[in-house]
Amino acid sequence: MKIAAVETFQLHPKIIKEAWQDDEYVWPSTLPSFLVKVTAEDGTYGIGEASSQVWYLGETAEQMASFLSLYDGALKGRDAENIALAHQLMEGAVGGGMPGGRGARAGVDMALHDLVGKTRGVPVHALLGGAYRTEIDLLTNLYHKTPEEMAEASRDFVSRGFKGLKIKVGDVLLAKGWNRDNFETELDKLVAALAVIPRGVYVDADANQGWRSAQWTVSLLRRFAGHDNLSIEQPLPYTDIAGHAFVRRNAGVPVILDESVYSPEAVMQLIRAEACDRVVLKLNRVGGLLPGLQTITICEAAGIGVSVDTNPYTVLGDTASCHMAAVARSAYPVDCEGHVSFLTIGEPNPFRGGITFEGAKAKLPDAPGLGVDVDWELLRAHQTAHAPK
Repeated sequence: MKIAAVETFQLHPKIIKEAWQDDEYVWPSTLPSFLVKVTAEDGTYGIGEASSQVWYLGETAEQMASFLSLYDGALKGRDAENIALAHQLMEGAVGGGMPGGRGARAGVDMALHDLVGKTRGVPVHALLGGAYRTEIDLLTNLYHKTPEEMAEASRDFVSRGFKGLKIKVGDVLLAKGWNRDNFETELDKLVAALAVIPRGVYVDADANQGWRSAQWTVSLLRRFAGHDNLSIEQPLPYTDIAGHAFVRRNAGVPVILDESVYSPEAVMQLIRAEACDRVVLKLNRVGGLLPGLQTITICEAAGIGVSVDTNPYTVLGDTASCHMAAVARSAYPVDCEGHVSFLTIGEPNPFRGGITFEGAKAKLPDAPGLGVDVDWELLRAHQTAHAPK
């Protein structure tokens, strides 16, 4: 089954997440987003999603479109079922020597898995080795700016049955600078959340690299002794492996790494340094499902947990994320409701199928491939509605 073309269609999702709508902090009010279509010579096709945030993942819309064009040239005429070779060829085109192009590459990887799954009549998780579960507990991200708002939102999601809450505790430091007043503002939100969240719910305090100092991180986390459902996520810069290992040894709180997780090779270094207890796997940071599976395999062999997150995606990318989470043995809650809480594709909505929600669980579709398809006429209408005036 030879690849005839890799095509790119820009999407225009609208951001709806609290604190993401006005660029007051570092989070974007718009983001690069593309539908990727890989068509075989017989006309069958698969779809995937390439998504980024410019400050966070370092890919602009123009760069992603350029990368996807390079991947089209690299893959045309190649075997669509040889996904490992496809990755090697894409890395040879861009991003093989250092991190780069991985959001774009993830979109092609998803589309290849979707195409092969449809051709073979099996869901994508079967191509990845098989699912431990097809109904998955949910996690959500909370960016609320005051302790009162954070506590109210936490209470709401707990009442709805969510098993994981990611409490953002780095935004003020990232936007306004590192000082004691700003630190206390962040910690006040965490205190308020912990006061209303039961022990049966994971609490991931996500600093997004904003805490900077390993020693301050250790000192401040000692305030939270006794909260055995609490973990600290990425308090230090993504390259500071030694600092995170220091925090893990001394803080008494499990360490989760997110931004440091950009490839299976990077994860191997984190494990060698004993720098984390869990990692966050984002498909558009590692480059897709194949390197995602390699990351999970390494972590499980080392006893390291894996959480899967949106970053954010429409229902297409979120469904791919759920296929990824389904093959991880440890059932950590998954953030796959980005298409509900972070953004909306609006009307007309070109997507059909995908994950559904039942209470606080995501349910994978019983369908070949990813289980998502596109109404191409509605996609054209979506693009026309957002064309420059």
